[in-house]
Amino acid sequence: MAGFLSAPLWARIGMVFFAVAFLAMLVEPRWTRRRYAAAFSALASAAGAPTTRRDEFTEWFTLDVEGRPFDVRRELRVRGSGYRGPTGHLLVTSTPLSGSRWKTHQVDITPGRAPSYFGAPPLATGDTVFDGRFVVMQDGVPVREKWLDPQTRAAVTAFFDQPAATGPVWVQEQRLQHLADATWRKSLDLATLTILLRQQAELAAALERTAGWNGRTDGAS
Repeated sequence: MAGFLSAPLWARIGMVFFAVAFLAMLVEPRWTRRRYAAAFSALASAAGAPTTRRDEFTEWFTLDVEGRPFDVRRELRVRGSGYRGPTGHLLVTSTPLSGSRWKTHQVDITPGRAPSYFGAPPLATGDTVFDGRFVVMQDGVPVREKWLDPQTRAAVTAFFDQPAATGPVWVQEQRLQHLADATWRKSLDLATLTILLRQQAELAAALERTAGWNGRTDGAS
């Protein structure tokens, strides 16, 4: 303390600033995590759904909307191990897709334009309005030629027209997912979430229709 008091004023100010910044680095992540956990608990409580917690960063509950089961999950995602999706405290909503063709076909739909370093060119539908608004990337065994037909494009557009659709839509491991960015904590209530899931159910139905399997999972086409 004597050394601190005898130091020049500018040095004392610097030491205090450093101490405050250090404490903020320790406290802020925990405080932020608690705020997201509280917001998620409020959503689950409003839905009357029990939550399951894997750890302090991951928690989920389930809802049935339009006859579909939805997994509603909060996750903290960071860069690493080849992950290129959104980061932060996300709200991930997902529902299974009928038809086993979706097991081996993956899709990434994002509003905006693909940067030049994105890699493979995005899927072009020939719809200039749609192709100008969305970047559609796909890989894996093809589902069906022209699966992104006008009705499915309309379902994609209707989904992203919602204010709550703040992140990309993915199809991975036969599940349709939406990854809402960290703004969900302040903007999402149960009514808004329900509207989002209804529109996601419509998109899921459109994807199942264009996959051409009519809900069959026995390997026949």
